[in-house]
Amino acid sequence: MTKHPTPASETSAPLATPFDDLGVAVSPGEPLAHHTWLGVGGSAAYFFEPVDVEALARVVARCRERAIPLRVVGGGSNVLVPAGGYPGMVVRLSAAPFCAIAVQETICQAGAGAKLVHVVSAAVQAGLAGLEMLVDVPGTIGGAVVGNAGGHGGDIGQRVRDVTVMLGDGTVEVRDRSRLAFESRWSNLDDCIVIACRLELDPDDAGLLTKRMQKQWILGRGTQPSGTRTVAMMFKDPLGTTAEALISQAGGRELRSGEATVYPPHANFLVAGPRCTSDDVRSLVEMVRDRVRQRLGVELTPLIQVW
Repeated sequence: MTKHPTPASETSAPLATPFDDLGVAVSPGEPLAHHTWLGVGGSAAYFFEPVDVEALARVVARCRERAIPLRVVGGGSNVLVPAGGYPGMVVRLSAAPFCAIAVQETICQAGAGAKLVHVVSAAVQAGLAGLEMLVDVPGTIGGAVVGNAGGHGGDIGQRVRDVTVMLGDGTVEVRDRSRLAFESRWSNLDDCIVIACRLELDPDDAGLLTKRMQKQWILGRGTQPSGTRTVAMMFKDPLGTTAEALISQAGGRELRSGEATVYPPHANFLVAGPRCTSDDVRSLVEMVRDRVRQRLGVELTPLIQVW
């Protein structure tokens, strides 16, 4: 009896992920808790840390082809992952090409994965003003630009000259100032992946800038929970006041849900206890929001992004 060769499709091992043929290292079932400050939540269906822009482009394009949802995690300071995890691709831009910082004359260029505090320090050392008020803001420069991070001296959006982004099909483009819009803790960069940005700053004395930066660091850290990393700021500040003041006026300092508690010294922070769950955090945020709405008639806007 003649034996026919078995088709290759029957002998080859099935692909573990939809990305295995792209020559990239994608991790299935990656726990996301240790990629966020709150330290809670489930796993991502797929997790990817690209080595360069080309690898990122291949994965982004494949996600569009297969209708796989995609999110980028930066510092993870304002991310809440549900207990059931995230059913798509999570990208973290941690490789060197995405974290480079360069200063030339009055322009500071930074990869999206660079830590914001490192960008601030580089600018200050170069004698450039305009970012020192952000030294106590956690996260990456990419997240700061997308969320238009701000401090007492203004928002980062005021300093953005242009942003390099990747679109859903994997193509890269540079958006100059005329195509960018920034408002309080918001930008119009929610339709793409930020890869890098250029910031236009002002010459100043490096010594004076260093003192201002150090003062801001001390002031900022003095209002935030110490001794734990499992914290998050809950709400944006409404125009003309602060979320912290409203929560305090509404009697929200003592609120808690399970292992998630309001931080009494600064009521706009929540602290996640050792056995805290995503549901605890979500419940507490809604509890605080409802308390302010009912007692003061103000609708607070959450800073925490629920995936």
